[in-house]
Amino acid sequence: HGGGAAATIEPLKDHLEHYAQMIDSNLGLGVQACYRGPRLFDSPETRDLVKQKVAWFKKHRKILESDVVHGRRPDGRNLDWMLHVNSGLDECGMLVVYNPTGSQVSERLKVNVYYTGLSDVAEITDSRGGLVRVDVQRDFTIELKVDVPPNGMSWYLLK
Repeated sequence: HGGGAAATIEPLKDHLEHYAQMIDSNLGLGVQACYRGPRLFDSPETRDLVKQKVAWFKKHRKILESDVVHGRRPDGRNLDWMLHVNSGLDECGMLVVYNPTGSQVSERLKVNVYYTGLSDVAEITDSRGGLVRVDVQRDFTIELKVDVPPNGMSWYLLK
């Protein structure tokens, strides 16, 4: 961007989708930062968005602040995903998948779950509340169908 209006997302209330994307990418990666100040939200809608995103992070904070295994190098042309892992937690993994494209993407990912401690079956809850049980292969991988909205994020919690 060359500066000016194209280089900002303020006022936030007029750019909620972009603001949500930025919050998702930070919190979904487990970025441990201090988000505060008078410009964190500028309307009731923006405040509600921030509260929703922060509540999700707090609910899954332990796994989101755990180690990260990158699944694919981001290139802006296809899904970018990483797996948070911690074999000492009940929520031993969280797969976070980003879609930088302008269209819905459904894809089967082969994910190595070795560092989650899972070895037989993975119970996976998706961001919409759906639950599936997936067999862990002998090489500690699972195959998981992911659906990610355009310019959005989906997450999958492993137990």
